[in-house]
Amino acid sequence: MANPIRKIGTKAGTVVWQVDGRRYNASPRRPQFPTKEAAEDALAQMIAKRGAGLSPTRRDVTFAMQADVYLKNAADALAGRSLRSYASILNTHLLPAFGSKRIIDINTASIRAFLAGKSAAKKPSGERQFSAATVRLLRATLSVIFSTAVDDGLIPANPVTAAHVGNRGRKARIAGRVAVEKIRPFEQKQVDAILEFCDARDQELGDFVFTLLRTGARPGEARALRWSDIHEDKVLIERSVDDLNVITPTKTGNVREVDLTPALKDVLKLRRLKRERAGHGAGDGDFVFGNGGPIKARAISHRFDQALRECKIEGHVMYDCRHFYASVLLQRCRDVVYVAKMLGHSNPATTLKYYSHYLAATSTRFADLLDDQPALAATERDEMNAPT
Repeated sequence: MANPIRKIGTKAGTVVWQVDGRRYNASPRRPQFPTKEAAEDALAQMIAKRGAGLSPTRRDVTFAMQADVYLKNAADALAGRSLRSYASILNTHLLPAFGSKRIIDINTASIRAFLAGKSAAKKPSGERQFSAATVRLLRATLSVIFSTAVDDGLIPANPVTAAHVGNRGRKARIAGRVAVEKIRPFEQKQVDAILEFCDARDQELGDFVFTLLRTGARPGEARALRWSDIHEDKVLIERSVDDLNVITPTKTGNVREVDLTPALKDVLKLRRLKRERAGHGAGDGDFVFGNGGPIKARAISHRFDQALRECKIEGHVMYDCRHFYASVLLQRCRDVVYVAKMLGHSNPATTLKYYSHYLAATSTRFADLLDDQPALAATERDEMNAPT
């Protein structure tokens, strides 16, 4: 493998030593140092941080060791909840199957057999049958672990890449479609029932739910809102709060502005006025929902679940408020790019993946608009040829 340290000359005529830290996820990715000794020290620190010095020359690295390296490196990049989800998948499914095996000994065939066993239609008595979505998540987690092994130079290629299970048959294609998360937005009558309950029993919950319904924010993003994020006609969403009440970036790491509707503007204005009068903190740096800190996820979820039970609404979660926002907005404005921007999707294809069927739900014959073009052109031509 190429030496990660190289000597380069600068325009000023001096010499610096550059370290290629890309394989170690270093930041900056290619730092420069005045001496070779300083560069070697920096490289040693990168290797230690990357995973206790897993050397490309080692052949004894097990899957469990590489997985531990991945979790340590992902701690800063992933939200706490996502990190715990990956750890759960590893401990429950992947480490029992591959943990003690050396990375270099795990091949595509063994991975394909593992995934096929998890997705088998007929399971032995007592074994749990896994959905296509779960199997896809197992495959994705395996893939990212082996990708880090490729980056470390332990193996030449990712064995998961070719590990497809029955990807050509009709049943497999249908299972792949099922793997896409099923969207279940609230119906309007359900929204009305929840808001009516909150108006009578839990005003703060009502304000929180209405914020979700009118901004499409994820619950963690709404919990992280400060009064300084509420502007004249926009809501700035630049952070989130995880289930341990730790402030994190948004899911995509991006900052977005969501249009503030007049109804939500009135609700938030009244909420701030009430808090000012009660002396509960309504300064620009205070959280819109919470007292001193963000409102806790478990507390607001418990209150929301109680509202669902009182309203006799089953099969829904708080996140469905976001789905309600997206589905209704897409049906009414039919502008995928705009809806994607409001939701914080970096690619409108993500919006279409989950909500395209709501575009097809309307019966407007847009094809008829094509017939208007010749007539419009003829009208313009007649106007141009008309005598002045």
